[in-house]
Amino acid sequence: MGKYEPLAQFLDSHNEDSWTATFDQIEAKLGFTLPRSAYDHRAWWSNQQGPGHSQKEAWQAAGWETKEVDLRRRIVRFERAHRRARGGSAAPSSSGIEALWHTASEMSGITDRAELEKAVVSSFIRREAAKRLIAMGGTMPDFQPAPRERPFA
Repeated sequence: MGKYEPLAQFLDSHNEDSWTATFDQIEAKLGFTLPRSAYDHRAWWSNQQGPGHSQKEAWQAAGWETKEVDLRRRIVRFERAHRRARGGSAAPSSSGIEALWHTASEMSGITDRAELEKAVVSSFIRREAAKRLIAMGGTMPDFQPAPRERPFA
């Protein structure tokens, strides 16, 4: 069990879809003082994706994300992104799914949902096939990585 698991358990059992808490309330749930960086850096409260900070992994695993952080008043608002389904897996809310579709549409420029679904599934299949091929020691002769932006001219 990770050190932020008590917060995840509280959020998972919380019946409302939003919880505004003082840092003191969060510390009471955790049973220890938050690190100095939680008081000094908004980034500590970020909802970054991927592995990394154990605190965000705890609230994200419970289906929550931070929405507002006020370091001066030492307050953070959590909102439920999705509810866990039985067995602990995440079940996205309909508003969460719509937000994902909207983001995918903006990123790809594809506005037709059926075309977007087709593009997403095709991309997923290509990615998984490439991972399997690489695991077997092969390469994809027609694979072209996405172009990278150069930060300097």
